[in-house]
Amino acid sequence: MARSAAVSAFGVFLVLGVLTASLGASLPFLRERFGAEHEVGRVVSAYNLGALAATVGIGLLGRRLNVRAAPPVLLAVFAAGAAGMAASPGWVGYLGCAAVAGVGYGGLALTLNTAFARGFAGNSVVMVNRLNAVFGIGAMLGPLAAGALGRTDIRLLALAAAVCSLPCFLVGRAGAVLATTPRTEAEDRGEAGGRRGGVVVAFLPFLLVGLVYAGLETSIGAWQSTQLVREGWSTQAATTAASGFWAGLAVGRLVIPQLTRRVPGRTALPAYLAAAFGALALAAVPHLAVAAYPLAGLALAPVLPTLIAWVSGVAEVPQQATSVLTLCCMLGNAVVPAVVGALGGSGGPVVIPVVLAGACLLCLGLAGWLRAVRR
Repeated sequence: MARSAAVSAFGVFLVLGVLTASLGASLPFLRERFGAEHEVGRVVSAYNLGALAATVGIGLLGRRLNVRAAPPVLLAVFAAGAAGMAASPGWVGYLGCAAVAGVGYGGLALTLNTAFARGFAGNSVVMVNRLNAVFGIGAMLGPLAAGALGRTDIRLLALAAAVCSLPCFLVGRAGAVLATTPRTEAEDRGEAGGRRGGVVVAFLPFLLVGLVYAGLETSIGAWQSTQLVREGWSTQAATTAASGFWAGLAVGRLVIPQLTRRVPGRTALPAYLAAAFGALALAAVPHLAVAAYPLAGLALAPVLPTLIAWVSGVAEVPQQATSVLTLCCMLGNAVVPAVVGALGGSGGPVVIPVVLAGACLLCLGLAGWLRAVRR
């Protein structure tokens, strides 16, 4: 990948992280701006529905998608949606433009992750992790930006996102990477995936690992503070301490892949999950959860980028495979936290980390199956 495209992609992901994470923090200011009679929480739903629509659309288009043109078009869609949010005087227009911005966000996240997974040869896992770490940095800055601009006019934040995305137009060069068709692992092995029962069966382990992992990450974020409250922490202190897990994810995506860059994904993925299982088991020990969850974040950080790089390297149509993987992650985000809540929501403080460790163990088993299938 051209250096200019990579630098622009980092800039795009920083902007995406800021706007995406700021939406929730903006809700009180939106209520003041548009009136308490509106369900302002719908802006988050509209934005994510737009992202879902982009993910599904890219997956359905498959080979028919003009991948070379996709990044610049999606950047223009995101910028237009964000600018529309800034200019909309009424709630309905603001909501519709948020959905348009979400389409750009979802499409850019998918295509750029795929491009990074294909564009750096043996360094792809490291680069995908760095790209998502930059998104995490933006996500940490988003609520701060909302707090700073909200008292003036919260729409200024969307305007800033639109303006800051424009200098990143060289991200369009990333489409050249997606347009290439390097020989895949499946082709090198005589279409081994087809002999195992078709494309769906061949990629089923990838999808299941992604589903359980994404749900595990969301579940930790949703339930760790509840455990701390049950251990006697105040609500405010527990909420603040819970940020350690997200900090662990951000730091881990920068540091861990750099340390394990010579380890193949088929070996590294189970190792990451095994380390995370140990950290989550440690969280069940009284008073150690506050340190164990950041450690779990460090261990889990490279899992999804490694999975994206791996599936993009073996798929004949990488953006389509990444699209299906992303949809499975979205499903996991909805299903797994509900299961964790049903199993551990009403028990003592030890029950939550035990259930989370069980989910991690399941993910580790699926990763072992994936390694066996792709050996």
